Amino acid sequence: MNERAAWGSRIGFIMTTAGFAVGLGAIWRFPYMMSKNGGGAFLLVYLLTTLGIGVPLFIAEIMLGRHTRHGILLGLRSLTPKRSPFRLASYLGVASGIGILSYYVVILGLILVYFCKSLGGAFAYGADISRFGPLFVELSSDMPTLLCASAAAILLMGLVIRLGLKRGLERCCTFLMPLLLLFLLVLAARSLSLPGASQGVAWLLWPDFSRIDVQVALDALGHTFFAVGIGVSTAFVFGSYLDERSDIVGDALIIIAINTAVALLAGLVIFPAMHSFGLTQAEGTGLVFETMPAIFANVTGGRFFSICFFFLLIISGFASGLGLLEGVVGTVQEAWGGSRSTTLICVLLLVALLCLPALLSYGRYAPLAGIRIGDKSLFVFMEYLVTSLMMPTGALLLSVFVAWRFGFDAFCREANKGAGRWRVTRQWQIPVQIAVPCAVGGILLLGIWASL
Repeated sequence: MNERAAWGSRIGFIMTTAGFAVGLGAIWRFPYMMSKNGGGAFLLVYLLTTLGIGVPLFIAEIMLGRHTRHGILLGLRSLTPKRSPFRLASYLGVASGIGILSYYVVILGLILVYFCKSLGGAFAYGADISRFGPLFVELSSDMPTLLCASAAAILLMGLVIRLGLKRGLERCCTFLMPLLLLFLLVLAARSLSLPGASQGVAWLLWPDFSRIDVQVALDALGHTFFAVGIGVSTAFVFGSYLDERSDIVGDALIIIAINTAVALLAGLVIFPAMHSFGLTQAEGTGLVFETMPAIFANVTGGRFFSICFFFLLIISGFASGLGLLEGVVGTVQEAWGGSRSTTLICVLLLVALLCLPALLSYGRYAPLAGIRIGDKSLFVFMEYLVTSLMMPTGALLLSVFVAWRFGFDAFCREANKGAGRWRVTRQWQIPVQIAVPCAVGGILLLGIWASL
């Protein structure tokens, strides 16, 4: 343990962990969840679930990493007896990280393709917006191009992680996160300057309480789970690189505040412009790959802003992908005992192999698009398997372990080592011991119910 990697600075830890948590969830998934669930109504419930459930569980994962000074595999092994069911959480965490990366690189590849299209002026002011829908279908089904772009994404992430924690991941994210915020601010300012933008701001921020129901609450809870980055190996291994002087509680609150700010800025980029031009509030991939290009085609300087937007997606996607990759590599290397380079190569090869079914089934006319598991394509099924089943199961085991096996008193004591103004208090006991396990269990049951 004497040779274990350590963060170079507090700001490096915060920026890197924030980059991992932000990812495409804040800029891609959050806006379409807002669109689906009534804007401000969803935002209100999301903020409440993040504070009440996301924050305690995120702190718990980082705390366990720092306490054990190990990744999740060896960390839980040191805290539990042989054949303990809680050890399953460690294997699910690593498997979830690899699983997310296997379809995540396909989305990253498509974003790289769209970025190249934006450089060529495909979404410049005055472009024919009727072509954007067919263009998405064409590009998402262009297997050679998408394969090369996905391979480039894998190689680029591998090169950064190969440099190590400080010279690679930390240095890269310390540069990328401020750049991401800068681009978001530029795009949000342009969107807010459009005629009628105030209507979009009101829809985004003002809750319509009549829209709040069980489904909105479940969607908000599920997005909290997705956005904070719970249930994979990354938060645990990032915590293991900290020393006992680090302020886990304060840093976790800053990280989640950054994540929430990025999500809100993304909403201020998208929805004021959509209301200004009277565009349909599309959901899912249509929001990023069809609706946003249509906005750029209607805005003076659309080519510049389209380049900024897709570069923004590249930054957020790579920051999250790098965090996932470091979590898996750092955890597996420690447990396996091999070199970092060998572990990295093996993980990247596995990700490349597993991404093929996702890639070949992604577009409407992809070679494996017709294959269905239930009503889901292979790509959608892989996403469902990881985010609706594996991650919630692992997080449920971790939440129960922290609440009842590790114990609330030990959780307070360990989390508060190095704490500043913000500390874990007795008021946290009910959320940690009851609300968090019940909420995560609810997400898991919802995922199972959806498959029936």
